[in-house]
Amino acid sequence: MKHLRQLTLTFWLLHLGIPLLFAAVMLWFYPQTNWDIALISPYFDGTTHSFYLKNNFLLDGVMHTGVKSVLFLGPILTIAALLWSIKNLALRPYRRRLFWLLAGQFFGALVVSLLKKISIHACPWDLKMFGGYAPFLPLFADLPAGMNPGRCFPGGHASGGFSLLAFYFALRDDYQRWANWALVIGLLLGSAMGWAQMMRGAHFLSHNLWTMWWVWMSLLLLYLVWPPVKDRPVIVAQKD
Repeated sequence: MKHLRQLTLTFWLLHLGIPLLFAAVMLWFYPQTNWDIALISPYFDGTTHSFYLKNNFLLDGVMHTGVKSVLFLGPILTIAALLWSIKNLALRPYRRRLFWLLAGQFFGALVVSLLKKISIHACPWDLKMFGGYAPFLPLFADLPAGMNPGRCFPGGHASGGFSLLAFYFALRDDYQRWANWALVIGLLLGSAMGWAQMMRGAHFLSHNLWTMWWVWMSLLLLYLVWPPVKDRPVIVAQKD
């Protein structure tokens, strides 16, 4: 099968234009709102000065620990398919795509993890307004003197769900229907994992929205620089 991708104007608008517009909104409009505080406050108990769902079994045991464990099946099954392709001739044409899929499942989450390591922002449950010790800091604030970095931005847990978007990019050139399903599942699972962490007091909504953005942009870069199919894309500037 000869793979030839035409990256049309529609492709760039959907895959790059909309994400850049989203980032602009998050940088300019979102900080002007109080949505982060408003959305997380219902899960905070002012009497006990704690997030009352922090140790909830469904949110902590299932949506945090459980789902994270299940997501490891993705890379494990991908590695198994690669090993099977050594003897199975039918799988050999898909080896490049499988290698790409394996890399993609880790790449976005790795970018988010590196960003967290240099982040000064604390998790909501560590903020003074929620019974913790750290001040609430704007996105581009400087670290106050004598304060240790919070390393809680963007949201790490949600990156596991959003990393399933790697299946979208791996499949979109030849299996658009399956790719669309992967897109929906990745966005829904990442959002659900992020919201569960928000209910526990681990992250603000903006933390997880930025996680989604960084995973998407990381996968798009990987898709363009090292395509999951052999032939490099033909970049076309006209409309579809």
